[in-house]
Amino acid sequence: MYRKAERVIKKWIENSNKALLVTGARQIGKTWLVRDEIGKSGFKIFEINFLDQPGMVNYLNAQMSAADFLVKLKMIMPEECKPHETIVFFDEIQRCPEIMTKIKFLVEEGSFKYVMSGSLLGVELHGITSAPVGYLSILKMYPMDFEEFMIANGVSRVTLDMLQERFDSRQRVDDFIHQKLMSLYFVYLIVGGMPDAVKRYIETKDIREVDRIQKDIVELYKEGFSQYEHEDKKLKLKSIYEVVPAELNKQNKKFVFTMLNKELKFDRYENSFFLAKGSRGCDTCI
Repeated sequence: MYRKAERVIKKWIENSNKALLVTGARQIGKTWLVRDEIGKSGFKIFEINFLDQPGMVNYLNAQMSAADFLVKLKMIMPEECKPHETIVFFDEIQRCPEIMTKIKFLVEEGSFKYVMSGSLLGVELHGITSAPVGYLSILKMYPMDFEEFMIANGVSRVTLDMLQERFDSRQRVDDFIHQKLMSLYFVYLIVGGMPDAVKRYIETKDIREVDRIQKDIVELYKEGFSQYEHEDKKLKLKSIYEVVPAELNKQNKKFVFTMLNKELKFDRYENSFFLAKGSRGCDTCI
């Protein structure tokens, strides 16, 4: 499916000497997009997923010089991954933050291009985005917007260009087209912009199937919260997440934190609110 962020990644592959960090909430298509763009570029890809390959965390996250890190990295690369022809892709980078302390050396050394991907929850928690200025570009990804949703559902480029032209000139859109697109917009409000949910809708046109995908994603988010609870006993991410829909469904659209527990004060939940806000987890999975 078309994603606007692909243009940014393509431009980085072609023109940038910096490393690239792709951040965003889970399940929005970061990994798929990075793989797809590298695959189309002609570069070889060497990928390490620190979630699926936990042994790599100990192997590469240990205290060592940047030069030693590069030697260890080259030792696990296949022969076809040659210098200046290979992009190294570190996925779930928040599991191995030590890499970010070495990014300046790796970029300056220049044997490979480096792209990293991580969920915002982990990235914000560990401060990974504070890499040396001038050596790292950051791309923040989000779920599919309505334009991307329209393209996925077969709306032609001719129609999209017409809509842009009418918008720029403040001209009325034909009623037939307007009604068709409004109907699609209402579907978008139900399906949302998570790529797996959009894909299932396109394949089945069955909202019940979409609902199953959405519930699976919600559960993945909740599981993701739990891995950070041990780092700060005040974190109440799951509790906050579960009460958000009911609170925002009220007429005043305000989150009243006493709904979590009337006996607790805000400072017991403050860290969790800021972390949830930084992760954008609460507004991307439904």
